Amino acid sequence: MTKQATEGQALDMAEHERLWLTGTGAKMMGALGIGKGASVIDFGCGKGRYTIPLSQAVGGEGRVLAVERNGAEIDMLRRRMTAFRCGGKIEILSEDDMELRAADDHTVDALLAFDVLQFVDDWTRLFCAIRRVLKPDGRLHVYPASLPHPGAVELERLRSVLRETGLQCEQVRGFRMMHNKDMVDDQVYTFQHANIDDAEQAKSKSANASPMRNRCAFPL
Repeated sequence: MTKQATEGQALDMAEHERLWLTGTGAKMMGALGIGKGASVIDFGCGKGRYTIPLSQAVGGEGRVLAVERNGAEIDMLRRRMTAFRCGGKIEILSEDDMELRAADDHTVDALLAFDVLQFVDDWTRLFCAIRRVLKPDGRLHVYPASLPHPGAVELERLRSVLRETGLQCEQVRGFRMMHNKDMVDDQVYTFQHANIDDAEQAKSKSANASPMRNRCAFPL
């Protein structure tokens, strides 16, 4: 039995998940445009099923901020970071950091919000923070887990709230990817900064709409 297989068993990990965490996942991150030296955030990182591949994709010069509020999930992530030797590239924020305070303005190349939005009450607050930290050419990648499971995300509401906070859908792509402990075929939605015209329209719309708590401004 190989050392990696033994580690997988010790971490209560099936073979397909070990393969995901040792290469397949990093290939998906690359397909999303996340490369060496990138600065990324894994929001709601859980046990690190995407955090570990992100660290492999960004390499030694990159940075991964992992945001998670569940202590048990963080403990497992730390064990996996040791097992897969990627601890130096990952900074764990063991808090529910909805405002992404650890990231400066316009410094993040990509942010993953994978299978987590159903647990977020205030999308506007979060998306405003995301818009603040993303670089002008940065991307928000959302995996709403559209396969039937508890807490489904309403895609039209997602697009609407993101438009109001200055982000627009750029692309929808299908992937073979991890969801919980299984490999599934599902879709990832990629959003980018709206152009000036779109931002102006969103600003005008928000000015005429009823007030929404924590609605962000649109600096151009």
